[in-house]
Amino acid sequence: MLKFLRWLDENLLLIVTGFLLAFIPLFPKVPLFDILPGYIVRVRMEDFLVGGTLILWLIQLVRKKVSFGPNPLAKPVLAYLSIGILSMLSAIFITHTVPLEALHINKMVLHFLRRIEYFSLFFVFYSAVKSFKHVKIYLIILVTTVVGVTLYGYGQKYLYWPAFSTMNREFSKGWALYLTQHARVLSTFGGHYDLAAYAMIALVFLWSIFFGLTKRWLQLVVFTVIAGVFWLLILTASRTSFIAYLVGVTVLFFFWAFHQGVGWAVRRWLGVVVLSIVIMLSFGDLSERFTKLLKLDQRLAGIKTLLLQPIGAPPAGTQFALLENNLQAVTSKSDFPPLPIRPTDVTEVIPEGFEATESASGAAITRAVPRNYSRTALIYDLSTGIRLDALWPRAIAGFKRNILLGSGYSTLTKTQFNEFTEAESTDNDYLRALGETGLLGFITFGWILLSAGWVIWKAFAKIKNPLEFALSISLVAVIVGLLVNAVYIDVFEASKVAFFFWAFTGITLGLVKVLRPQDQYAQPKILVPTGAAAKRELGKLIRRIIFSHKTHLLLILILALGLRYYNINVPLADWHSWRQADTSAVTRNYVRYGVNLLYPRYDDLSSVPSGRPNPEGYRFVEFPLYNGLAVIVDRLFPGYNVEYSGRLTSIFASLGSLIFIYLISKKYFSHRVGLIAAGLFAVLPYNLYWSRVILPEPFQVFLTTGLVYFFDKWVESSKKRFWLTALVFAISALLVKFSVIFFAVPLAYLVWHKWGWKSLANPWVYLFAIFTIVPFLAWRWHISRYPEGIPAYMWLFNGNGIRFKGSWFWWLFAERLAKLILGGWGVVLLSFGLVRKELQGAKPKFLFHFWLLGLLIYLAVFATGNVQHDYYQTILTPILCIFMALGIDYLWDKTAPNQYRWLARGMMFISLFFMLMFGWYQIKDLYNINHPEIVEAGKEFERLVPNNQVKVIAPYGGDTAFLYQTGKRGWPIVEGTIEEMIGRGAQFYISTNFDELTQELIKTARKSEKGLDILHNYKIIKYTDMYVIIQLVPNKLLPSS
Repeated sequence: MLKFLRWLDENLLLIVTGFLLAFIPLFPKVPLFDILPGYIVRVRMEDFLVGGTLILWLIQLVRKKVSFGPNPLAKPVLAYLSIGILSMLSAIFITHTVPLEALHINKMVLHFLRRIEYFSLFFVFYSAVKSFKHVKIYLIILVTTVVGVTLYGYGQKYLYWPAFSTMNREFSKGWALYLTQHARVLSTFGGHYDLAAYAMIALVFLWSIFFGLTKRWLQLVVFTVIAGVFWLLILTASRTSFIAYLVGVTVLFFFWAFHQGVGWAVRRWLGVVVLSIVIMLSFGDLSERFTKLLKLDQRLAGIKTLLLQPIGAPPAGTQFALLENNLQAVTSKSDFPPLPIRPTDVTEVIPEGFEATESASGAAITRAVPRNYSRTALIYDLSTGIRLDALWPRAIAGFKRNILLGSGYSTLTKTQFNEFTEAESTDNDYLRALGETGLLGFITFGWILLSAGWVIWKAFAKIKNPLEFALSISLVAVIVGLLVNAVYIDVFEASKVAFFFWAFTGITLGLVKVLRPQDQYAQPKILVPTGAAAKRELGKLIRRIIFSHKTHLLLILILALGLRYYNINVPLADWHSWRQADTSAVTRNYVRYGVNLLYPRYDDLSSVPSGRPNPEGYRFVEFPLYNGLAVIVDRLFPGYNVEYSGRLTSIFASLGSLIFIYLISKKYFSHRVGLIAAGLFAVLPYNLYWSRVILPEPFQVFLTTGLVYFFDKWVESSKKRFWLTALVFAISALLVKFSVIFFAVPLAYLVWHKWGWKSLANPWVYLFAIFTIVPFLAWRWHISRYPEGIPAYMWLFNGNGIRFKGSWFWWLFAERLAKLILGGWGVVLLSFGLVRKELQGAKPKFLFHFWLLGLLIYLAVFATGNVQHDYYQTILTPILCIFMALGIDYLWDKTAPNQYRWLARGMMFISLFFMLMFGWYQIKDLYNINHPEIVEAGKEFERLVPNNQVKVIAPYGGDTAFLYQTGKRGWPIVEGTIEEMIGRGAQFYISTNFDELTQELIKTARKSEKGLDILHNYKIIKYTDMYVIIQLVPNKLLPSS
């Protein structure tokens, strides 16, 4: 008996902790009693067990039956708890986010004590581990517990076993719930997100254990458990936990690569990841949730539509029939029940409430008030909408109240100072940590996790025993997985998950503590630096990343994207909106009616552009390659309008141009010149605006820079793949804009420099020219058959006789190049770049000068067009940025003698600064919407008349910007009388200009409405001080939707 008592005394903590390790996950979250009145957090049995275990640990600690240290997490945990205390004091006395009342203070302290409760299990389990035998016992308990949780989850799903949820206050009282078919499984946990996080942890360490076992039958047992837990994860339908699982497994095999080799790890990683993804996509509700979140259904449906869309025109005449597989084409609207618009994850329409009203007979009735959802919830889903619209902004607001210490525990969900919230949730542990405890709390909590990972990093390469190795590295993978999970849920505050994680951390670090000498010093397949060596290697890696040219280029790309994203969602009514509206109308009609690249149509049916009536709305200018790409972007980014898609297409093209500018400049000069040229292209104010407009010009710049780059590569290497790529760019560029023909000048220079007179006998040069020009000639022949769709263009050359006159030089070189594009001071940088002598050897020394020469010829040929339109000069921005980059590089360190170098650098900085400032001053007003009334009128017209088949007169002096806002086809000017316009198909008249015609139509409509004018059927749809909308024909003559 005495021997048994001594054994019990030695192993009591092991027994108690083992029981606790199984009890916490297995016992449902059934409450015992309330802590605070009206609060969702209640005392449960596990709290008493944890408290009792902690008391036992303290007793054993005093009796020296267990030891506390050295403990690797003691300092960071103490630091975090100290910050927590300071944060609570700040919440009461500094930020005043917690009232000085017992109820509110007790709630805040409760959350602080819960964190102490979670941390305590780490110290208890860390001390309880005295040998690897203890670790094996814990492992058996862990695996058995996982099996129990999994089986209970299956019982809930398939056998109607009860679930105990803490998702709201009523359920948290201990209600026994039963799952419906599509309800998410929660097993013994309080919510499906908590169960999913637990399953993620279990899967990661079980996969590691699986590969650490040497006996086949044990591997079979563990694999069976893995299969069961994986299906449990699928049943939770948690996207975040599934992603966290994949990331955790990836980290796991990263460490296994050190032990077994890269090839071994990569093959098994691919097998696990591919198998997991295939099963996820094939079965269960999780695949549908991923599809909805990533909008894969909309994106794939959009691409499928494009692929199946006919590209030709249907036969002319009426003697044919179209075969329809569309059910709506042969049924009426009443055959389809109306579906309310709601988020994708809302399966039941629950009204907002009920209100008292009266029926038609006067009887008192109640009417359901429909529930409204935010735009975010409709675009993504309800859970994402709640996070983006409410929870995350509140956490950010809490962080802003006190950046260092936050606003205190349990303060982020309330909207008023004295509000007592019944539950706390941010659904993002990063934002919750920042909001509640500020930067200091965030950093110290991260210190805890990093310290645990650092212990494993220093030890794992020394471990010889594969099972010990498997368990130790699984901790790091679990931590990384939880960090991924923390993006979408408060995973470190979920009680069962937190208890399990800190217990698992204590077991794993306890294993490292008790490693036996014979289990250490294995020879790793890959050298693992530790200690000071690891710090040196990490420092070298960080320095390589920081000083890498690719990193610098990436930062420039991010900067360029951010700057061009400015005002991307504004209505299309800014500078040159008429030309943008015409281009965007083609894209919008493609989106609405299908893509037919051979027959682009826009909204203008008038004879203004071509001088001929255009009833089909043909728009034969450039080949609509840009519009086709904009439709693809629209399909890939659903939920936005075509203006967003069009601007985003231009931005992507601009970023591609930036990369080509860098590559060309780097090749001929240096990395620094390439980065400077790319940086100038990214921030040049003129280019900022014109590289995000809905015009083909940004795409033209991309195609021409790509053409120069790949053509140069072909000339240099004679490799056919570069010739073919350059040809694709050349064909596309010429189809998009005829002005690309002037790039023949630098291309011809490259050919001449390489082969000289022999180039005249080079068949590849001739083939390149022929294959480039033939598609363009074919396109011109095709559109010549539809002259009504070809706007007048001969005036662009020298329509007003301005070429080479003083005004021509003034407008193009003083106003446009010097003032608008270069902000005046950029001329200094350009001048130094133009005269710089840098290229030596066999490189084509004057490629960039011939590039500029070709574009100067372009300015002269299209003399009137360039004077008339400031966006015609966008094609010059790449070469100007390259020459300015050369000037900046020269002024930086090429100036001699040295005593003048700082003066030159000062001049360079001043010139650069003023160029950007004055350039921005020149273009900042281009973003403005100068006539908001056309936008408001257009939106109202679309709301009142959603039918896109109607035709409208939107007089705006022939400018189509107003017509575009209506979303309908029609006329931007009144051509003839109103009766004649009605005869051509006009059904509505909308105007923001109350001129004589508009006033007359208003008077006639009012008489018609009163029955005083029986000859006209005009009707005023909407009349305001800003605009008027008049229906010109009876309702029976309006087209059906």
